[in-house]
Amino acid sequence: MLIHDHFSVAHLIGHPAFGHLAESIKIYRYAKQNDFFDTNLHNCTECFIVGGKLDMLRTKELRSCVQAVILFQAMMEKIPYFVPNIGTNIKPPSSKQFAKSWRQLLFQIKDATTRNAAEVAFDIYKTSFYDSCRNPVIHGKTAVDIEKVNAIRTPIIHEGMRQGWKAYDYLLAEAFFPQQVHESSWGQMCEIHNIPDTLAISDYPDLLDMEAQFNKKHLDGFQAANESVP
Repeated sequence: MLIHDHFSVAHLIGHPAFGHLAESIKIYRYAKQNDFFDTNLHNCTECFIVGGKLDMLRTKELRSCVQAVILFQAMMEKIPYFVPNIGTNIKPPSSKQFAKSWRQLLFQIKDATTRNAAEVAFDIYKTSFYDSCRNPVIHGKTAVDIEKVNAIRTPIIHEGMRQGWKAYDYLLAEAFFPQQVHESSWGQMCEIHNIPDTLAISDYPDLLDMEAQFNKKHLDGFQAANESVP
């Protein structure tokens, strides 16, 4: 395979980001199918086993999410290098700093309502994904950064990627106009990778919280059994 442009590079790193997000979602599907979200469906002995499995699943979730963070942000950093080459509506940004370069691109969207929606989407992405997830992973130096890494979860990554992709779609729509109409492609990307385009938060409980609940039931049962022994 021969790479011809920056769009192709973005494609190479963007799709794997969705792949890693899909892997993190599979973890919750597996947990739900095995009744790992309800301690009432397990006895005290089973709770000890499930607690250990939830700990392993959380490790897998964090690993998949971190990979998604790194790759999706890499894609977002490539976008300012190729979008100005599409049509004549978008001029290259003068800044090489990530957020400034993106804002310079989005500011060129002519329709004020569309421009505002794109800027809002990017601001959400920057705050919830770039600042809160990407920077602690890549540039983290303090204990607070470790806390932020530990707080990374599938719903946060899904929403961050959704907002980042939304800003990208708005930008492409401006770049392609008027030669062609660019429709939102978030749903298509999700369908390709078997990812819901929106998440029901109730289906994604905190795995560490669930582990704590299972461990508590196990310990409570163990203590009750000891107390009943004469």
